[in-house]
Amino acid sequence: MAGLGALVAVVAVATTLVHRADGPPTHFETAELSRGDLRLTVTATGTLSARDSVPVGAEISGRVLRVLVDYNDKVVPGQVLAEIDPEQYRARREDAQAQLALTRAGLLTAQATEHEASLKAARLRSMRTAGLSSQQELEGAEAALERALAALANAKAQITSAEATLKVALSNLAKTVIRSPIAGVVLERSVEPGQTVTAGLQTPVVFTLAGDLAEMLLAVKVDEADVGQVRPGLSATFTVDAYPTRVFDSSVLKVKNMPTTSQNVVTYETRLSVKNKDGVLRPGMTATATIAVESKTGVLLVPNAALRFSPKMPPAPGRSMAGGFSIGRLMPPPPGGPQHPPAAGDKPPGPGSARIFVLRGERPDPVPVEIGASDGIHTVIRGPGLEPGVRVVVGETEAPGI
Repeated sequence: MAGLGALVAVVAVATTLVHRADGPPTHFETAELSRGDLRLTVTATGTLSARDSVPVGAEISGRVLRVLVDYNDKVVPGQVLAEIDPEQYRARREDAQAQLALTRAGLLTAQATEHEASLKAARLRSMRTAGLSSQQELEGAEAALERALAALANAKAQITSAEATLKVALSNLAKTVIRSPIAGVVLERSVEPGQTVTAGLQTPVVFTLAGDLAEMLLAVKVDEADVGQVRPGLSATFTVDAYPTRVFDSSVLKVKNMPTTSQNVVTYETRLSVKNKDGVLRPGMTATATIAVESKTGVLLVPNAALRFSPKMPPAPGRSMAGGFSIGRLMPPPPGGPQHPPAAGDKPPGPGSARIFVLRGERPDPVPVEIGASDGIHTVIRGPGLEPGVRVVVGETEAPGI
């Protein structure tokens, strides 16, 4: 009696669940498999910059007399950008020239003294050999010669020092004229006539120049999950807020190995080469780049919604409408007998494989598939009996009015 009561309870529960599963007819939303090309991309944001950017500073201190260029002006190598008051540097040059003249005169005196001492020492050596002078006189003459030679060496060293001082004075005087080191355009000017610049431990930057803006760089931050797919030579496109409807072409130049961590997010700086022949792009613009990392042609594609779909209705007779439930699944399988087939809501196969549902008549029929690359919208698949035009289920709704 106890066993019979348990069986009745099981049947009652099963009947109740099936009854609850009954409801309005279901309408399945479908999409067709298609054959086409799949483009895999990596998206990252970054900032545009000039390919060659050179800060130009004032290497000496002084008052700015003239500023000869302004923002966006084109410059050539050696062109005068600004001038600093040269008065004190001219005075230092003249003082260095005078000091050099004095040391040269001192050299002449030392040379004359050395020549005189050398002749006297030679004469006393001859006289000492002939017995016409004392040893003391000879020693005094030789000591005088040594002092003359030391004075001559000192005079030569002073000339070298004075020449170096003059070179520094001439160099500083030349630095009162600030010239362009490259051909390019003026990006920034941070000095005005009459302003005093002070060159201390750090050279004050008065201009920022860029090379030809027809060639630019785009530095983007690629997430660590995507950086393994990015390599030099890949083609890319990007957009900027200033021209939202325009797409610009670029290519990957290099990927840095040094990571950047911000708020526990690891990224790698990737530099892209940019052509800017029409000059519409400017340094500092924020850009969103799309890097094409892989392209597949002529593959069978399925909408990703089809891979996520799991029907509420069973795909075959004998299944209930409540997540694949059936009375048969409540009963244990006979010893050594076949196991129950998986229900529609069961976990799909492992990595690289999945399951889609093909609409056959009024019911979805599961088909195992091998999945490949995905662009987030479509996925490459392979499976038995699948070809372009086959309709797969992507969703279901309850049919109204019943």
